[in-house]
Amino acid sequence: MTSLSPQLTQQQRHYLERIATYTAVIVTTFVVLIPLIWGFLSTVRPSEELFSWPPVIVPSEVTFENYHILFEQTNFALYFRNSLIVAITTIILTLLIAIPAAYAVSRYEFHGRRYIANLGVLIYMFPLILLGIPLFIIFQNIGLTNSLFGLALAHTAFALPFALLLLRVFFLDITPEIEESARLAGASRVTIVTKIILPLSLPGIVATSIFAFFLSWNEYFFALIILNDSALYTLPLGIANLIDMATTNWGMILGGVMIMILPPVLFVFLVYKHLIKGFGVSTV
Repeated sequence: MTSLSPQLTQQQRHYLERIATYTAVIVTTFVVLIPLIWGFLSTVRPSEELFSWPPVIVPSEVTFENYHILFEQTNFALYFRNSLIVAITTIILTLLIAIPAAYAVSRYEFHGRRYIANLGVLIYMFPLILLGIPLFIIFQNIGLTNSLFGLALAHTAFALPFALLLLRVFFLDITPEIEESARLAGASRVTIVTKIILPLSLPGIVATSIFAFFLSWNEYFFALIILNDSALYTLPLGIANLIDMATTNWGMILGGVMIMILPPVLFVFLVYKHLIKGFGVSTV
């Protein structure tokens, strides 16, 4: 094989490399998608085929009965609405707090400013149970338990350290000379931030929004300790509540999981261009 390699032209080697790359990408993508494909097929197959052996890959009959039961006989639509409210509120609160904080850390001189954002991420080293109990006590004392806003506030507190670190990196990538030029032209600090800093750091804001959305959309523990009214359940709690020890309709539950996956996928698809730019930012 090695004796034949010098005979290949550069163009031929380029084509072989592209074929190998695309093959690896296609195979990897297919392997990653196998659980999703199997999960979706399980939602549209008859219930008796879910546990058949050997497994039936292609359903003998396509039925959407599981989705009909999910929306007609459960509160799934209510859980979906609650999750959407909490996730959007979490994004708004996270950005409202993280953007000015990250800008202050990246522009103003004060003792320990280089470490404040990095040290904040240490919160993710601790188990959630250590943070959940004090948070529940505080929220109970101020009347924020059993509240969608209280849950969004808890998600915001957990998302802020990483959001601050991420946005700080983007703000540091913007040279101060741009701000100085705008200041010499008579622009105020508010104008500089809204007209220059925020548009230039849009990929970082998008990446932060996606992080906050994913954290809130999939979070279970804080929702479990803060919410006790089933009418306020989010999707993770609501889907878990559909599991019955006696009779569990796994096809229906998988249908709920498939629908739960759609908003994050759609969100990433809509902001894909900005997200790719965000991945290319340098670390500080």
